[in-house]
Amino acid sequence: MAVKQLTTSPTEADYEGGMVGTIAKVFPWLPAGDVRHQIKFAFNFGRASIEVDGAAEYRKEGRADIVLYNRELPLAVLELKRQGLPLSSDDEAQGLSYARVLNPMAPLVVVTNGDEVRIVKTHDGLPLDGAPLSEMQFTAVVAAAARVAKADVARAIETLMGTNPTVWRQAVQQVSAAAIQELTATATDHSLPFDPNFLLERKCTVKVLDHLAQGDRLILVEGQPLIGKSNVLRELVEKTRDDENLVTLFVSADGSGVIQSLADAFASQLAWPVTTSEARHWLIQLSKSENVPALVIVVDGFDPSMSRLRKEIADLTSPSFGGNVRVVVGIDDSATDLLTGGDNGRSSSPMGRRAKRVVLKRLDDEEYGAALQELGRHRILMMRGADSARELRFPWVLRSMVSDIFASSRHKNPESRAALAPLLSLGLIAHARSKLRDPELRYLFKELAAAFLTEARDRKRSFPLMLESLGVFLIRRKNLGKRLGDAQIKELIARGYLKAAIHDSGEAVVAVRLPELLASELAGEIAVELARRSRTNPLDAAAWLSSTAGNLPMGDVICAQAVFDASMRNDLGLRLDVIVELLKIRPTRDTLNPGTRLAMHSEETGLVDLDVREDGSMVARAGGREAVIDKDDGEDLDTAYSNFHSWLILSHLASLPSVFDIDGEEHRIDPIILHEVGSADIILRQPGPEMQFNGVLAHDVPGIGSMVCHRAGIVEAITYAMFLYIKREGRSAAPWIGEACSRESLPLIHRVSIALQFLSEMGSEDLAAFATEMLDGPIAAAMDKFPKLHPKDS
Repeated sequence: MAVKQLTTSPTEADYEGGMVGTIAKVFPWLPAGDVRHQIKFAFNFGRASIEVDGAAEYRKEGRADIVLYNRELPLAVLELKRQGLPLSSDDEAQGLSYARVLNPMAPLVVVTNGDEVRIVKTHDGLPLDGAPLSEMQFTAVVAAAARVAKADVARAIETLMGTNPTVWRQAVQQVSAAAIQELTATATDHSLPFDPNFLLERKCTVKVLDHLAQGDRLILVEGQPLIGKSNVLRELVEKTRDDENLVTLFVSADGSGVIQSLADAFASQLAWPVTTSEARHWLIQLSKSENVPALVIVVDGFDPSMSRLRKEIADLTSPSFGGNVRVVVGIDDSATDLLTGGDNGRSSSPMGRRAKRVVLKRLDDEEYGAALQELGRHRILMMRGADSARELRFPWVLRSMVSDIFASSRHKNPESRAALAPLLSLGLIAHARSKLRDPELRYLFKELAAAFLTEARDRKRSFPLMLESLGVFLIRRKNLGKRLGDAQIKELIARGYLKAAIHDSGEAVVAVRLPELLASELAGEIAVELARRSRTNPLDAAAWLSSTAGNLPMGDVICAQAVFDASMRNDLGLRLDVIVELLKIRPTRDTLNPGTRLAMHSEETGLVDLDVREDGSMVARAGGREAVIDKDDGEDLDTAYSNFHSWLILSHLASLPSVFDIDGEEHRIDPIILHEVGSADIILRQPGPEMQFNGVLAHDVPGIGSMVCHRAGIVEAITYAMFLYIKREGRSAAPWIGEACSRESLPLIHRVSIALQFLSEMGSEDLAAFATEMLDGPIAAAMDKFPKLHPKDS
């Protein structure tokens, strides 16, 4: 084991004299100039490198470990205690352990407090008489030390891990670092959950730290799949790295259990082969130790079906262990009650009574603001309007959006800047297709896509499962088994691509943990069916596609990609009639009559039933509670919108240049779609379960319609598609802008003006100048024909 010189500052004056005096007393025959010392040294502990800072330990504990050298060879480990502190057998044991892990081994250990001197032979641990050592005696000791067995080194490591927090703290931290590294995405594998450049700060982590500071022994971090639980545990490791009171061990849940995982990690990372019983004994001893940091074991990806792991967590947090070992578990919210509930289904289990539950949800406004600051440090900006996009509050979406930027050679230039789309777009699927190319993985996700489409068409599913599946990719286990074998499903779970859970409805389900790849494969599956339907009945194909979009998470993006895929593949082919029929399915306003019953799924309350009353108010029922929403409390409570998915699909499709062959000639259709869909007299956005994201600043102009206020930014996919079109075409877009103005549609002109305003602010110099010319010229003239949207500003 190589020793590295790490001393970077002069030794402490208060023990320098004691050290020099001890050297002169024990080794009087050595010239003073031949002896040097290290108060800061390192040794290899398996793959880990452990640093020992004697000066820091002396200040803190009143004793220091120092390595003495005779020229380049270790001479002795000097255990120097502050004067007045008694010597103990623990001092000798620690010194012996350090001496044995050095390479080459230090043949002697000298323990002193300035008054008393003990000399111990490293090879057998037996003492000498404390008298000055002759050169002949020293030669004999060196020869004996050279024959020491490897077993003595193993015992030395065991001693250091059991008695020295300096050593086991670093060992545990490096084991955690190795475990996290295994789950960190690389240039060739983007499917892993962690990104080396991307870690969001979450309030949940602070709450967990508060519970740990209070001495709570079991904390559950619960939330829906893909909400960021694993990254909270990773953040916990980072935040406790320099904490004097806490050391965090990161463990990925599997069938082997916490203690076996700990034993395996010690063996592979530290070259310290221990059995599960020895690892458990180490944990028990540590849990009852005083004046040492607490060990926090964080378990990522817990599944209640892991019965052995469940028993171990109960054991680790039981009275058998002391309070110095604490456990934090990441768990899906649907499985929390299975972990904490009693056998009778009513009372709490012992774990339920001792557990502190911390619920993790999507990014709130404060966390989202912190995320923007973090992205800003990487020179990545979010376009105005993104704060209204619910999808961007999910960490996995943000990570997918920024990963290509982090990987690009252009962004390595410190002068470069990047801007992210303010809403979910086809770029998410493009990212998946460029980065996730493994054929076997693609095949398995193709089968997952087929299973999910079957699920989406099943109207016999429980209502809660049906509604939740509109926002999260959930597949019932029994239906997935019809597409994939049990071994394949277990492999996907083991590799982290699927997460098994029991839904609130009681159904065994799996949540897909690589949604962007599933979205890509869903688009491919839908493209085949769309092409088949379009050949016989374009109207049926368009209606089917619009309905499909309404039954899928990210349905509008997926179905827009499906249209593009079908049109690009020669073996499929797509008739232009389908686009025409989608354009004909115009969004409509519907009045909700008294007695109408609705349902929605909310993150906060789960299933919510809504009843429309005679006076136009609504009764909302959830979780056994009831509330009345008066008409004055909300806008347009008696109004619903339908048939909007077709134009949402077209909004995303129009973000890409699209060409169709018409009578032997190629014609661009994206400019046509932009004009037609851009004239919609309602706000074209996918509704969600939270009012926070459904409501945006808007103008309601009688007889004309509703339009997003420019102060809200870009919040509609059709406006973002216009922004991309003008950015690509540059000054060549002037005729298209002129055509939009000539149509005398205020919603269309207003959307074009918002796109131009963004380009005037963030486009290249020439593009910004062109956008300003258009705004001051044809757009201003066209807007003058309509009522002022902001009369006070004019």
